[in-house]
Amino acid sequence: MISEIIGNDRFEVFLKSIDNDLAARAKSKGCAHCNGTLHSATYPRKPRGLSDSADPPSRRHSFCCETCRRRTTPASVRFLGRRVYTGAVVVLVSAMGEGVTNRRIEELRAVLGVHRRTLQRWRNWWRTVFPAIPSWSVARANLMPPPDTAALPASLLERFAGPDSSMRLAQCLRFLVPLFGPYGDRAC
Repeated sequence: MISEIIGNDRFEVFLKSIDNDLAARAKSKGCAHCNGTLHSATYPRKPRGLSDSADPPSRRHSFCCETCRRRTTPASVRFLGRRVYTGAVVVLVSAMGEGVTNRRIEELRAVLGVHRRTLQRWRNWWRTVFPAIPSWSVARANLMPPPDTAALPASLLERFAGPDSSMRLAQCLRFLVPLFGPYGDRAC
């Protein structure tokens, strides 16, 4: 599943279109602080886990209010908050069903640059921090049967139906977007 998705240019373009839609919605709402007009203030990001053919650096949507000068950065399915790796990499690598063997760690390190400590931190975050996010208990109730907390994020990915694994992952990332707000965006 990882090899089908990571480095797939069509999938990355699809996620970018979702981010464009989220950004357009955020801009149309105006400034949350003073209701002023928002102007584009995108900035470069070079997230890890994108294909070599992606145009590095990627642009992260962001807006600046012309009145109060406060920044508004809309949610993103590609970046999942402040994480350095793409959302797809964080979810897929953390969901590896057969566990993390030494051989897999070496492969992930060679292909994506993911170190053992990073993998351990991600798995710990999914199993301890993520289930404690208040909005997760509400979102979890919308999925039947509810995902098994001990098997996150694999059990979450299983709740989405689609013609292929990339569509299920895109649905999962879209589902996670609201959870990465003020409570959900804790470092992992």
